[in-house]
Parts: sequence; C-alpha cells; structure tokens
Amino acid sequence: MSIHVTLDVIALVAAIVGLGVAAQFLAAKYRVPSVLFLLLAGVAVGPEGLGLIRPDTFGDSLSTIVGVSVAIIVFEGTFRLEYRAIRDASKVVDRMITIGAIIAFVGTALTVRLVLGANWDIAFLIGALLIATGPTVVAPVLAVVPVREEVATTLEVEGIVNDVTAAVLATVLFKAMTAQYLAPQGYVWLFLQRLALGILVGVLIAGVVWYLLTRVELPSEAAPQTARLLALAGAVIAFAAADSVFSEAGIVAAATAGFVLGNLDLPHQEGILQFKRDVTVLVLSFVFITLAALLEFEELFALGVAGLVVVAALMTVIRPLAVFVSTAGTGFTTSERLFMSFVGPRGIIPASVATLFAVRLQTEAPPSDPAGATILLGTVFLVILVTVVLEAGFARRFAGVLGVTESD
Repeated sequence: MSIHVTLDVIALVAAIVGLGVAAQFLAAKYRVPSVLFLLLAGVAVGPEGLGLIRPDTFGDSLSTIVGVSVAIIVFEGTFRLEYRAIRDASKVVDRMITIGAIIAFVGTALTVRLVLGANWDIAFLIGALLIATGPTVVAPVLAVVPVREEVATTLEVEGIVNDVTAAVLATVLFKAMTAQYLAPQGYVWLFLQRLALGILVGVLIAGVVWYLLTRVELPSEAAPQTARLLALAGAVIAFAAADSVFSEAGIVAAATAGFVLGNLDLPHQEGILQFKRDVTVLVLSFVFITLAALLEFEELFALGVAGLVVVAALMTVIRPLAVFVSTAGTGFTTSERLFMSFVGPRGIIPASVATLFAVRLQTEAPPSDPAGATILLGTVFLVILVTVVLEAGFARRFAGVLGVTESD
C-alpha cells in the first residue's frame, strides 16, 4: 500500500515538473510571463479540474516544501541584484518599500473591512499578505517586457523586499491574534526579532560560503560544480537555520545571503547564477502549480461581487496611489509610473502563508475562526488569480501601448 502511494506521489511530481517545463516553453514561445501558464496548469490538475492533486496529496510536508522553494527563489532573485543598481534607484526603492508598503497595507485592510465586513484581525492579516508583489511573479513579467533599467530594478527590489516584509508582518500579526494581549511595542519587537535574526544568519552563511569558495583550494575540474552546490546549500541552510528559531525569519536570511554573495567577487559567479536560474524554474513550477491546485472556486464564489470590488480597488486605486506617491518628484515618466501601477501581481508568499493560516484558523482554538479563514483564503487567492491573469498576462501589451519598452 505504501509503495503504491509513493509511486502515485512520484508520478504526480513528475507530472508537475513536466507541466512546469511546458509552461516555461510556452512562455518563451509566446513571450507571456510563465506564471500565467503555471497558474492555469495548477487549476487544471487541482480539485476544480482533473482532481489529480488535492489538499492532502502531500500531507504536512507541503508547507516545508513551499518554504524551502521560496527560499531558493528569493535567494536567486537577490543574488542577481547589484548594489549599484539599487543605489542608483535608491530614492524610489526606499519609498516603494516604506511609503508604498504602508499605503498597500492600510488601504487593503480598510477595503477588506468595509467591503467584506471582516473583523479587524483578518482585515489587517490580508493587508499584510497583499503587500507582497514578489519576485516569483514580477521577474517573469520583466523577463518578457524590456523596460528601462531603473524601472525594472525598482519593481524587482520592491518585490523581493516586500515579499520578506509581508511574510514577517503577517506572521507577527497572526501571532498577536493568538496571544491577544500584546502591547503595541510587542508587535515591533516581534518584527525586529525576525528581521535581525534573518539578516544575521544570512550574513554569516554568506561569509562561510565566500570563505569556502575563495580560500579553500579545490581541483580545477571540481571547482565549478562545487561552487554551484555550495551556493544552493547556502540558500537552504540559511533558510532552515533562521526559520528553526523564528517562523518566517528564514526568508529574510535567504534574501540576505543571496544579496551579499551576489555582490561579492566570487569564482564561477556566472555559472552559479545560471544554475540557480535553472533550479528556480523547477521549484517555481512545482510550487505555483501545487498551490494553484489547492484553489477552490467555492471559496472565491463565497465572496461574491464584494470580492471583485476588493480586487478592483487594489488594482485601480491602492496600487496606483502607492506608486504615484512613492515616485513623486523623481525621474520616472508618467507612462512608466502607469506601467509600475499596473504591474503588481501577487504570488507565492501570499498564497502559501494564507493557506497555512487558514488551516490554523479552522482547526486551532484559539484563534478558531472558520468564517475568517474563508475570507482570508478567498480574498488572497482571488487577488492572485485576477492580478496574475490580467497584470502578468497583459503586461507586455500594456507596456507597448504606454511606449515604455526598450529594444530587446
């Protein structure tokens, strides 16, 4: 019996990998972000489609798989970030990850509270999760839409930093929901604990990897492969070490390790980057298809028209407000600001964390809240579905209409 179940899981993993590669092929051929095809593939094999993947298919291990996968994806994203590019766009980036994030957080929470009637705990939890645009959905868009470097860098850094911010802030808020007695300074302390630990662990792991790659002599034929594997191990170890102490600190650690290593003079750096890109494609495919397969239309339909109103407010009011306020008085043109307002799809972090919290809200007491769990999961997945389909799917065409694309 166990052998049969194992074979079924292996077959499903193989099918997911195959669908992921097919999605990447179609994305390259039609120059459409791959997340669109990955999302559609996930829905097709999930309970709403063929029913090959169900919520209990991977059991309790799914959250661990998602966590490690996100660490690899975030590590690869920060590894590619150059400090020079961030410094050149620092004014806008700083505003986007502070002022823009606050506008997104508060605006989303108020909208969910007023339109869906959710309690404040759930409203702020949704607001925190939907701060994240994320490298998993922004990077595929930028891969097929050639925009000015400052625009691309701003969107990419915003996605990476806000992924981390959303994960940590949502975890702190959820912990506060269970504690019920936290003073305001308690929220700040929980947030800073996770942030500081993640940065510390990330820097330490990056230092170890750097030392091994630059100070330890290896046979020339083994050095390139060893460098690639060390970088991959660094991402996973940084995540695991920090996450074992504080939940969600692992994402901060992986992001920090990737950024530090990416800006050091490492041997075989180009080979490391290419290897990480290939691995990221595989884990991105697996995670997106698997999480999309957990999508249940019943939870989306339960929100009714009010759910669509929330999504419309996020896309047409809150996101543009965050972008235009953050880019005021900078060198970005109106067309570029409109494009940045359009590109705000949500992805892996909101989906995975919302799923985890919804399960806890349904099964744990406190903070048992089945109705809140439905609003949480339904809202987050509806936002992901609509923003990925519309914003990722039409980003290239919209950029062409605005005239912000540069020659390939």
